[in-house]
Amino acid sequence: MIKDILVSLRVGEGPGDVAVDYAASAAAALGAHLTGVAVSYEIDVPPVYTEAFSTDFIEAQRAESQRLAQQAVEYFGEAARSVGLSGEVRLIDGTPGGAAEQIGVMARLYDLAIVGQADPDRMGAEEVITEAVLFDSGRPVLIVPRKQQKPFSAKRILVAWDGGRASARAVAEARPLLAHANLVEAVVVDSGKSRKGIDLPGADLARHLARHEKTVELRRLVPGADESIVDVLLKEVAARDIDIVVMGGYGHSRLREFVLGGVTRDMLERMTVPLLLAH
Repeated sequence: MIKDILVSLRVGEGPGDVAVDYAASAAAALGAHLTGVAVSYEIDVPPVYTEAFSTDFIEAQRAESQRLAQQAVEYFGEAARSVGLSGEVRLIDGTPGGAAEQIGVMARLYDLAIVGQADPDRMGAEEVITEAVLFDSGRPVLIVPRKQQKPFSAKRILVAWDGGRASARAVAEARPLLAHANLVEAVVVDSGKSRKGIDLPGADLARHLARHEKTVELRRLVPGADESIVDVLLKEVAARDIDIVVMGGYGHSRLREFVLGGVTRDMLERMTVPLLLAH
């Protein structure tokens, strides 16, 4: 069951916060406690450049960051109250990388972490926070598209299944959401790289979830000549009016530098509905 949700608050100028709105609707629908985490960002100045920044400048930047964090907290409070939640807020300080690491550790004690999709046209820490939660928390992360308008719904779920460890982990983490679904569609994209003599994965997943009293519609899709795996998945999402996509988050962490796999990164950049990832 999902009873404890953590949402990363977007800190910065601009209207609203779709991740907070979505998280509030999810907590209300699931009967979960909601905690928001806001970061007062510090300037990460290499020692060699310290003399180039005056104390007044650094203090002014710190004050502005605190103002933006408080603004994010106020929005969170309004969003929570709008759906009848009291909510809870945690404030942390740090550089973007250091704060992301703190949130990744914090997320270990929540059933689900929710983060907004990174915006390439606006500076923000969403991408590094997503990666920290994915690789450091051992828990699932649900990323909300920048243009998300619909509140939380888990009635129609697509599972991008490749039979791998990360996919299996994602399905296990998504099981509380799958219980709410009227449609669970397991999609296997046949890229032509399946090993000979091995059945395309998917049937075993359907049998497994059937034992959890969940019927699965299994679809095997073949990309066209100029289509990528993500092209195929997004086309299916639109055609079947999917609410949430569940997939394994591939990549690795080396010396605290996160490296996402190509399909995972492409999906994060192009997603059109909330995406649940687990590693």
